[in-house]
Amino acid sequence: MTTSALPRRALRLRGLTWLVWRQNRAAFWIGLVIALAVAVYAAVRHQETVTAIDQRHLNACRGVIDPSSSCFTKILAFGADYQYPMRRPLQVMIVLPLLFGLFFGGPQLAQELETGTYRTACSQSVSRVRWFLAKLAVPAAMTAVISAVLALAMTWWWHPVADVMGGQFPWYQWYPYYGIGPVVVGLSVLLFVVGATFGLLLRRTVAAMAATLVVGAGVLVLMDRIRGHLLPTVTVNKQHTSAIPGPDDAWVMSDGPLSASGARVSDVNSCYSSHDFDKCLTTHGRTGHWADYHPASHLWPMQGVETVLCLVLAAALTALCVWWVRRRLV
Repeated sequence: MTTSALPRRALRLRGLTWLVWRQNRAAFWIGLVIALAVAVYAAVRHQETVTAIDQRHLNACRGVIDPSSSCFTKILAFGADYQYPMRRPLQVMIVLPLLFGLFFGGPQLAQELETGTYRTACSQSVSRVRWFLAKLAVPAAMTAVISAVLALAMTWWWHPVADVMGGQFPWYQWYPYYGIGPVVVGLSVLLFVVGATFGLLLRRTVAAMAATLVVGAGVLVLMDRIRGHLLPTVTVNKQHTSAIPGPDDAWVMSDGPLSASGARVSDVNSCYSSHDFDKCLTTHGRTGHWADYHPASHLWPMQGVETVLCLVLAAALTALCVWWVRRRLV
């Protein structure tokens, strides 16, 4: 008795999905190859870093900032060898979302609208909205995949270095913050949609890319300015000190002196030129210090909130584009 095996159907892209992939396949493959190459390089550097931490016996020195400590010298030497080489890659990562907006988003719709070739697709029993969603969904998915691979690679490389250096490699500076974690994906998807939106509205490739560059840069600046307000800060009050209270790796948003009753009072600028700074403050009734700060534990929750904000904005722009395609695209 023989049985005939059921034919296996290969997973293949079909229809508009296949068409959009074919139109963009060169850019997609280049992005994937670059992302995988960076991932391999980051994995090698991660292993080198972990090995160096063990060989230099830095596990007991994590986060030390006392210049008189022998650990401090070890951490400085470690930073020169392993933190500085990652500065440029982390700084370049801030440009990544702009690249997706410029080269994936801007030309995506503008080229077809500029030449009128979209009418061919829409004349083949395909609605304008379906055409638009396919043109947006496939590149958006590839944007998310490529940016996620790069973000994971950079986070994997960054983590052991940041763990050792602590406050000497602040997590809240624009780098490494915008070179690691899910916020890279959120910003990349958002700026891709921004580019696609300008392509739809302006119908000119060069104009869409220029508008994406200007607005995208503005979005990055705006996100950097509001991210400190995405989560509530931790407040600490401490008497009998003029130093800013809180952890060494905290992102201090605001601080100032306290009176003996615990009230926040204004600073005394004349005390900064005094020979005995603490005594001068005490004389003026400044007996303590307060601070509002974000601890290092806020890094991933803050990135999560910012990523959700980016995706919500991207969804809102997509809804605007769907309305435009239905009402205005002819």
